[in-house]
Amino acid sequence: MSTETPDLVAALDATDPTADLDVDEPTQGTDPVEDDTPDGGEDELGDAGKKALDRMKAKLKAERAARLAAEAKLNETTPADDAERIQREADARAAAKANARILSAEVRAAAAGKLSDPSDALTFIDLTQFDVDDDGSVDQDEIAEAIADLVRRKPYLAAQGGPKSPKPDPSQGEGGRGAATAADRFAQQVGNLI
Repeated sequence: MSTETPDLVAALDATDPTADLDVDEPTQGTDPVEDDTPDGGEDELGDAGKKALDRMKAKLKAERAARLAAEAKLNETTPADDAERIQREADARAAAKANARILSAEVRAAAAGKLSDPSDALTFIDLTQFDVDDDGSVDQDEIAEAIADLVRRKPYLAAQGGPKSPKPDPSQGEGGRGAATAADRFAQQVGNLI
């Protein structure tokens, strides 16, 4: 590590709104069990709960932005030929590539059945607004909200009900009888003679 590390830690602490909190003092609403909402339970929250959830999401996005800024500052202060910097950049590129693949798969899966072509979601939705956790999970509610917003803005992209395959035309082909065999043709000729 370089001698810039204490400055980096100070910069991270300055951007962290929770850095002033004393770890020994419990604060209201900081219990992870209290703050976690079950998947799909957002509708059961009252207005205060929804506002708290929105504040929590905004705080997480702010912390992510601060972390990215601190990482960028670290990369600026480290020499370009430093082995640690090269490794960090390679790891960041690999993680970004994997996260993009995860996001596109999640968005297409969430758009299936809601859009006539699920790949349209990748065209019209900005994937950079979504975060991928370290374990590869994505906030499904945010993706569902983005798809619902896309359908509201561009209703012609919405999936239409009914089958996607064309209806069969009985006037074409054998009409479901299949190809005539030699025995069928013989029976038809005998029927014509009688």
